Amino acid sequence: MSRDDYTSLNEMYIALLEAEDSLKRELKRNLFRISEIDAYLQLLHDQEEEDFKVFSPRNVEEIHKESIAIQKEEKSKLEEENRSLYSKINKVTNFAKGLQRAMDADTSFNKLEILDIQEKERQRIARDLHDTSLQNLTHLVHKVELASIYMDRDVVQAKLELATLNKGIKEVIEDIRNTIFDLRPMSFDDLGLKEAFDRLFTVLKENNKTIDFETDIGTITCENESVRITIYRIVQEACSNAIEHSGGNKIKIQIAEEDKCCKIVVKDNGKGFTAEELSDKDNKNFGVAIMKERVKLLDGKISFDSVLGGGTEIKIEIPL
Repeated sequence: MSRDDYTSLNEMYIALLEAEDSLKRELKRNLFRISEIDAYLQLLHDQEEEDFKVFSPRNVEEIHKESIAIQKEEKSKLEEENRSLYSKINKVTNFAKGLQRAMDADTSFNKLEILDIQEKERQRIARDLHDTSLQNLTHLVHKVELASIYMDRDVVQAKLELATLNKGIKEVIEDIRNTIFDLRPMSFDDLGLKEAFDRLFTVLKENNKTIDFETDIGTITCENESVRITIYRIVQEACSNAIEHSGGNKIKIQIAEEDKCCKIVVKDNGKGFTAEELSDKDNKNFGVAIMKERVKLLDGKISFDSVLGGGTEIKIEIPL
């Protein structure tokens, strides 16, 4: 369910509650009027004096016949109207409850989607740490052991190993720094979305020198922080997928704001993929699934145009 659909349903739910309240007020007025009529009729009987009964050949019913008839007819109409009101109130109440359950169920589904994204993001971070920092640290442990052995036998070789070890430690520190940056880009907080993208693509170009990056990044105006960071993550994931899986040597990225929407195009000249591969639930690559779920949570649209041997183009549109 999109945000607009949810908003429309919520407005309908509020309108139903207002209608229910209006019907109940009308019912209350009718019940009050019926109590007035009953009190009036009772008053006529209570005011009937004993000597009035003795000296008058007529009773109250006969004297106030026309007025009593009018009052009883009004009471009858009000009671009939109340039966209709009770029926309407029940229908409106049941419909409002059903609508509320539907909205609650959709909200729960969205929460599950968010949890799923978070879990997949944790898996991605764990995979990245395992493939880079953890393996490099393991390699450095072996370097330390080797330097210890050389320390007693060949001091020069030991110094060379320590120099290599020093360089490796700096590389691990840089890897961890990049991971921290990916978790929360500092430029995102300090400067804005465009600058965060510029920093992202600078890092991607430095780390992937065999790939030609062509970027066209416009200014995106969005006050919602959650939307901004999610847009950043979507672009980041699209680029990572193109780098890791396309096998191409050129990636073109366009990001622009148009008609109060953020429009994103990520295109590569890689090997492409089939529709079956895209929808394969057993595919261990979570990138596409994460992108789809994030775009869905922002009520956006995403499409994939891929040709085997002809590259892939991803088009994304996010309402701001």
